[in-house]
Amino acid sequence: MARLIDWPQGLPSNFREPLSGPRVINAGQTQTIGGFIQTTSAAFGLWRWRFGFPDIIRGQLFRRYRGWITALHGGANATRVPFCDWDGLSRAEMGVAAGATDWKTGQPWSNVEAWSNGQNWGASPPMVAVAGSAAKDGTIVQLGSAFWGQSLGYGDLIGFFPFHLGMYMVTEVVEPGLYRIWPPLRRGISTDDFATLRPQLAMRLESEDGASAARDAAFGVNLSVTLVEVLDYDARDYFTD
Repeated sequence: MARLIDWPQGLPSNFREPLSGPRVINAGQTQTIGGFIQTTSAAFGLWRWRFGFPDIIRGQLFRRYRGWITALHGGANATRVPFCDWDGLSRAEMGVAAGATDWKTGQPWSNVEAWSNGQNWGASPPMVAVAGSAAKDGTIVQLGSAFWGQSLGYGDLIGFFPFHLGMYMVTEVVEPGLYRIWPPLRRGISTDDFATLRPQLAMRLESEDGASAARDAAFGVNLSVTLVEVLDYDARDYFTD
């Protein structure tokens, strides 16, 4: 059985590009006698991204990088891709009152003690409860009123949890808290689920040429991977930890 591999810890991506719009299934064109062209496509498609990495990677981190792309075996295995939107909501838009320092350093336990390694809990965007069920392949989702649940707009990226592999972009605000999304839901959601601003995808290498690991005498050079989404149900059927 194929494997689902974690993104290497500490591996930073400093460039990413959505490719092919992303890929659309059942697209086509028709042309009239008068020369008018009508383009049609279904709403279904797969995310396809190219990720770039800084040319400062060396040592242990470069070993982890080359081990990761080797383990993906040209697309035979998949990897979890935690997605942080660099243009995402500000702390104020999330409904978070924490200052920049608190957000960066995190929070201790309720007894004001840190973990045994001296680190606090990491800060992360608040989650929002799902306010209405939606079936797999649905394109309308309803979120609760807490925090950012009713303040999303065009282009915002969300995901769901627990146990949900998928990332969705808001393409229409039907009303506050009720959104049309793309792509369609990879897995049904219920009022027991939560929405998150930190979605997670399962992705595989596009091909055997989908990754580069060039290196000069000092650092990795022009490192990049091109990854294609693996649908939630395929990840569950064919990939294992």
